[in-house]
Amino acid sequence: MNENISLNDIGKRIIFHIDFDYFYAQCEEIRKPELRNIPSVVCVYSGREEDSGVVSTCNYEARKYGVKAAMPIRLAKSKLKDVEAIFLPTDKPYYQEISRNAMRIIQNYGELFEQVSVDECYMDFTKITNSDFDDARIFAASLQKNIKDQIKLTCSIGVGPNKLIAKIASGINKPNGITVVSQEDAKRFISNRKIEDIPGVGPKTSKKLESLGIESISDISKKSIFELRDSLGYKIATFLVNASNGIDYSQIKVRGTSKQIGKIVTLKKDIANFEQLKMTADNLCKSVYENLENKRQAFRVLTLILILVNLQHVSFSKSLKLYSASFDELHKNSLSIIHEMISNNSISLDNIRRMGIVVSDLKDISGQD
Repeated sequence: MNENISLNDIGKRIIFHIDFDYFYAQCEEIRKPELRNIPSVVCVYSGREEDSGVVSTCNYEARKYGVKAAMPIRLAKSKLKDVEAIFLPTDKPYYQEISRNAMRIIQNYGELFEQVSVDECYMDFTKITNSDFDDARIFAASLQKNIKDQIKLTCSIGVGPNKLIAKIASGINKPNGITVVSQEDAKRFISNRKIEDIPGVGPKTSKKLESLGIESISDISKKSIFELRDSLGYKIATFLVNASNGIDYSQIKVRGTSKQIGKIVTLKKDIANFEQLKMTADNLCKSVYENLENKRQAFRVLTLILILVNLQHVSFSKSLKLYSASFDELHKNSLSIIHEMISNNSISLDNIRRMGIVVSDLKDISGQD
């Protein structure tokens, strides 16, 4: 969505960190499913000699033999010398295409989105879950299933009250896992992790902490910022003390101008007929169109989202042939998509709990009449 959450609402946030599992190697498995059951290693070859270079990533079959990222290719081959294994060069254009498809599915959920690399992103699910961590777990499972069903890709999802906790949580139950950490559990959760698990803490900072007698996150939480600032600097000291207490104020960074505009509402009562659903769609279209008009933008992709009473998430996107800044175009296509979604998915109207409309692939129309 296009609305930021104020720092006053930090404690109410629900943030997802979505991490595609062993991404490059999994992309190769999608292309060639037979690779799933044999050690498969994706490598960055230097070109100097046949085996010169390093491992970029590998599947879990290869990891059983001790192969890991950044390992020299020669060493990886020696570990796999007694088994059938596949060594492949990277194919970044192909991986980027898989990434784009997966990110598009995630963005269709219609909340604040931040892609941080080809295989990971953050998403703010505060509004769509009504700040309910039980609902968040169900949404995470729905998101996982949608990605797997549509492009055969698995991901691990960390759910937390902030980006820090969500990021750490996503690495707990890999692959294809979901880890949910509520606001109340955040401090206890992070106190059981290693200092190196805090994103951004490298060997240099770890050595400084060791010299201060600090060996665990729990040790950091007992210190004040002022006790650490002389050795670490005020910025790092503040970050670490906050992190050790499960606190992170950083916001989802939407890159550039808004890439999508949308609104999701919870239905106050069960829908009895299509006319009632149409009234909700009318109001959503008006809200989205008003936002488009204020920003002087046109859209080309329209996504409808229905969330059912069991929290199943059903979405459908339509790409227009041309960019449009017309309310009639938005409204007409929205109603058409709703009809199609309900009939194709055999959805009972009284099972619809929430509804959303999102426009994306936006274009600035400032200066046009």
